[in-house]
Amino acid sequence: MRFHILVFLGALTVAQAQVIEQTQPLSGGSPGHFSTETSDTLNTPFVDDFSYRIDKPSPGLWSDQDVWVNDAMPLYQNSIGVATFDGCNGYGKPYQPGNTATNGISDQLTSQYINLQGASDVWLSFQYQRAGRGEVPSLSDSLVVSFYSPADSTWTQVWGEKGTGNPDAFKTAMIPVLGSQFLKKGFRFRLSTYGARGGAYDVWNVDYVQLDKDRNSGDSIVTEPAFARPHPLIIGNGPYTSWPWWLSMSNTIANRPNNLTFTYRRLGTVPSGGWSLNLGQYRWEENGILIQQQTAVPVITTTQHDQDLTFDVGVPAAALGTLNGATTVTTKVWFDGSAAGTRQNDTVYGALHLDNYLALDDGTAERAYGIENVTGSRVAQKFNTGGLGSSDSLKGVSMNFAWYDDSVYTFRLAVWAPADSGSAPGALLYLTDSVYQHSTHWDRNDFFHFELDSAVDISAYSSVWIGYVDVSSQTTMYLGLDQERTLPNAMPRYYGDGFNWYPSLEPGALLLRPFFRYTPATMTVTAPKVNTFDIYPNPSSSSVTIAANRAGYFEVAVQGLNGQEMMTAAGEEKIELDITSLPKGMYLIRTLLEGSVTHTKWIKL
Repeated sequence: MRFHILVFLGALTVAQAQVIEQTQPLSGGSPGHFSTETSDTLNTPFVDDFSYRIDKPSPGLWSDQDVWVNDAMPLYQNSIGVATFDGCNGYGKPYQPGNTATNGISDQLTSQYINLQGASDVWLSFQYQRAGRGEVPSLSDSLVVSFYSPADSTWTQVWGEKGTGNPDAFKTAMIPVLGSQFLKKGFRFRLSTYGARGGAYDVWNVDYVQLDKDRNSGDSIVTEPAFARPHPLIIGNGPYTSWPWWLSMSNTIANRPNNLTFTYRRLGTVPSGGWSLNLGQYRWEENGILIQQQTAVPVITTTQHDQDLTFDVGVPAAALGTLNGATTVTTKVWFDGSAAGTRQNDTVYGALHLDNYLALDDGTAERAYGIENVTGSRVAQKFNTGGLGSSDSLKGVSMNFAWYDDSVYTFRLAVWAPADSGSAPGALLYLTDSVYQHSTHWDRNDFFHFELDSAVDISAYSSVWIGYVDVSSQTTMYLGLDQERTLPNAMPRYYGDGFNWYPSLEPGALLLRPFFRYTPATMTVTAPKVNTFDIYPNPSSSSVTIAANRAGYFEVAVQGLNGQEMMTAAGEEKIELDITSLPKGMYLIRTLLEGSVTHTKWIKL
């Protein structure tokens, strides 16, 4: 007898013989905090729609960095980017790992100081959504707003909404700033959620935060054109989001599409005659080399507002031609014309990295996947490997461990042949002697690489099953699950105990990527290669300079090898740190630029 369930909250009580496939609210990562404070104050209007490319709130507007800025968790948002409130810090680690029984402040977002001296008719507005793709907040959970009084340095709760136990569409909150104690220089506001602090159990999404004077209760309409969805994945017609660079683009694994489809919205009040927008301008680069740029595009005018609209961008004919090594595609797609609203949400960026692995996921996990209530559980994902030759042996597997409760996961890697009949995995081809142990994440979507004891030649098979056997004794092993991806029926996932296989009924793709031919450049946390930095001198004794090789705001943390942050900084283009106070030894310099994280070893003399 077996059960298939989707568990969101609480403990699970079942008979010991039952094998249970389970997804959990997402959490993962390691402790850490970037914070930028200012003694000065901001002037109105205060506007943030979270459409920037970093995954944390802008430190120019917000004093804390714990909510997650993303496009993965919302449903049917009006523009790209939301702030997701859950029970995890900015790096995905629960505030109280393993604690799902008690509620408290589960996440918060606090503005920098704002000057409201002499202002009148001040209103705060924002859009909010329960759950989205996350877990629904219950009746005991809530989203609240508090105001800070510079007069007596106190916080006062002025608004709140409870969970309902059901997901919903985005709604708008309009909150007046009333009282002379608030209308001063040094005012602040804070959005907080109350819920479980043991993980992403109670999720709220927030968008379009606006604070300004001379408003009224009806001034809640956002009027602007904006991209409503992120850049679509740059993939072929097959199920893979990345494939080994040496496979031919004519191979059935990755037939290149002719067009990429983008979704945008014309929001709010229809202007006279409608906005005239130049839709579909783009740049396509491969390894930093411009392949094609298009700026002469159709001008589209329509009065269709507050609904999803689309346009297509053609993939360049010269894209992904003859490749001589790992290749990174970067794209920029934008529209312009009639200027209105926030301009940063008129542009989206895409990336495709072809190296030596197969990927079914988009790189972001919305849930965590594990097999409950059995020792020695196993999980197998089918991969079509036609086109890989005898020199393209399976070298290992990269994995994302999305569930974090301070437990240690131990496992073996395994490969199964196709079954002679039926769709389940067949005979065991390979099982590692080595038992692997997961590492603590630096960030929520980090991958860790695990090399097999010996390479496995799978060229005799057009498809194989690749996965793991969980040998953890006291805990369930959880991997990241990308629920946005829908895999074809020909690419199933199975799970089971040591005797039986069951087809997975959970939608989505595991963040599990087999790699071939050679091992990754580093066997620690992988870092995107798009955003690179020059760090010099290394080693050094008095100062170190971190220079970005592309424009943009970035953050830096110097960390001990145990993960402890020794110093942090933020800036643009170049940052110089005085490191005379640091003890001698080896450190990691962690950089964050446009959502991409890199780690570089550095020595203090």
